[in-house]
Amino acid sequence: MKTTSRQKPFLKIVLPVLLVSLFLLTSVSAAAIREVTLFPNSAKIDETLKISAGSSAAKKSQATVILPPQTDTESLIVTLPANTRLKIDDISVKPANRVDENRIAQLRGQIKKLQHDRKELEAKVHGLDTQIQFWQAQTKAKTKTVTDADNLSSAIGRNVRKIYSEKNAIEAEYPKIDKQIKEFEGQLNEAAGQKESVWEATMMFSGPVQNELILNYSYTVSGCGWKPLYRLEAVPSSKTVLFSWDAEIWQSTGNDWKQANIHLATLQPPRTITPPDLPSWQIRPRTPVVYKAARKSSKSAMESLKAMEMEDAMPAAAPTETVNTTYSVWSIGEKTVAAGARQRVKIREDVWPAEFYFLARPSRSPQSFLQAKVKLGQSVEIPPGPASFVIDGAMIGKRDFSWAGSEADIFFGVSPFITVSTSTLADQTGTTVFLQNKQTRKWQWKIEAKNSSRAPVTLRIEEPVPQARDERIKLTFNHQPPPSEKDNTRWVWMLELPALQKKSIETLIEMEAPKDMDLDFGWRR
Repeated sequence: MKTTSRQKPFLKIVLPVLLVSLFLLTSVSAAAIREVTLFPNSAKIDETLKISAGSSAAKKSQATVILPPQTDTESLIVTLPANTRLKIDDISVKPANRVDENRIAQLRGQIKKLQHDRKELEAKVHGLDTQIQFWQAQTKAKTKTVTDADNLSSAIGRNVRKIYSEKNAIEAEYPKIDKQIKEFEGQLNEAAGQKESVWEATMMFSGPVQNELILNYSYTVSGCGWKPLYRLEAVPSSKTVLFSWDAEIWQSTGNDWKQANIHLATLQPPRTITPPDLPSWQIRPRTPVVYKAARKSSKSAMESLKAMEMEDAMPAAAPTETVNTTYSVWSIGEKTVAAGARQRVKIREDVWPAEFYFLARPSRSPQSFLQAKVKLGQSVEIPPGPASFVIDGAMIGKRDFSWAGSEADIFFGVSPFITVSTSTLADQTGTTVFLQNKQTRKWQWKIEAKNSSRAPVTLRIEEPVPQARDERIKLTFNHQPPPSEKDNTRWVWMLELPALQKKSIETLIEMEAPKDMDLDFGWRR
C-alpha cells in the first residue's frame, strides 16, 4: 500500500460514507456502512460498495474510495466476491479534501462568525483606546482663563469616563465569546476530529469486469469507542443481585452511522504478533569490583559504592509473559449513531442468585460489610467499568466493577447496625523459669458482635492466624467458641446473630520461644 507524503492542510470535510470515481465502470451505487465493531478506544468499520460496469470487456479499471480522517490506512482490507475473475493489482492512499455535511458546516460557520465578532470587538476597543489617548493629551493644552480650564477639565473627565465605561462593557463580552467558541470547537472535535483532511484510497483492478461488482472492505478508525456502565442492586430479602449493563458509545468520523449493525468488543484487538525472546539464565560467581579513587566526583564515596553494588546485584532481564486472550462481542442490532453525540444503549439485565452475609475483620476495623456471594452456572466476562451500587433501591456509592469467571464476592458497603468490637483481656510477658531457658507471652482478647437492626443476620468474622517463622517458636491457641473454618492464614466464625442481640468470641494465644531470641511481634504487639 502506497501513502503519499505530506500535503497542505485542507479546509473542507468529506463524508465518511465512501464516494467513488471509476474509469470504465460507469454506474455506481453509494457505499454503505454494513457493520461496526466498537472497541474501548477504536472501531472496525465494514462497508459494502456495489459497482455496475458499463462494458464487460473492460480490461483495466480503478475505484477510489474516501476514508475518514482517523483511519489507520494500514488496516484497510478489500475483498472481492469469490466468483469474480477480477483482481486487485494495487492500492494507493493519499490525503484528500474534506467535504462538510450540513451539521458540520453549521458548526464551522458558527465558530467563524464568533471569531469574526471577537475581532470586531477588539477593533472597537482599539478605537476607544485611541479616543482615551486623545482626551488624555488634552490635559497638556493651555487655556487663557480659569473658566476655560474648568470647562476643558469637565469635558476631559466626562468623555474619558464615558469611553472607559463603553470599553469595559465591550471587554466583558470577551469571556462569553471565548466560552462559546470553545464549546463549538469541542463539539466539532467530537463530531469530526482534529484532522483537516481525509484519506483517498485508489484500487487498481485487472481482468474482465462483470456487469455488477460488489466490494467489501474494512478499516480501523480512532476517535471512536465505548465504555460499560453497570448497576448492581442487592436484594437480601430475595437472595438476589439485580445486574444491569449499559454501554455508552461515541464516534467522531464526521458522519452519522445510519442503521449499521453495531457490535461491542470487550478488549482492544491484540497488537502483539510474535512471542518475546527468552533471555539466557546464567548463574555465575560475582565479578570482584575494584574501586579506584577519583580526584573529583559529584557523588560521595558512599553513594558511588551503593550505586556500584546495586548495579552488580541487578540480574539479567527476567522473562516476561504477554497474555493475549480472545475477546467477547455483544451485538446490539441496527443503530443510528450520530457523530459527536454520546449514546447510551442497553446490553443486558440479569438476576443473580446470591447468599448474603456481613463480613467483619475486628482486628482492623469495627465495621461490618454486606457481602453477596454469587455463583453462576456458567463463566461470564464483564470488562472493567464504573458501577453504581444499590441496596433495596437506595444508592450507596460508585466504584469500578469487573468479573471474569463463575463465582464472585461483591461488597455493598458498611452497615451501621452491625458492629464488632475488640477488648484486650490479657497481654503478658512471662519470666524466666528455673532451669528453663525460655521466654513466654500470652495474648487474650474478646470479640463482641452486636446486631442493632430489627432483622436477624449472618455474620462472618475473620481474624489472622499468627505465623511462627522459626521452628523454635511454639504457639498454642484456644477459642471459645471454636472457629467454623480455619486455614494457615485466618480463623473464620460464622455467627447467626438475632435481631437486637449480641454474641462474643474469646481467643487465647500462648507463645514460647528461646530466651535469647529477639522477637518481632509484628503489628499486633
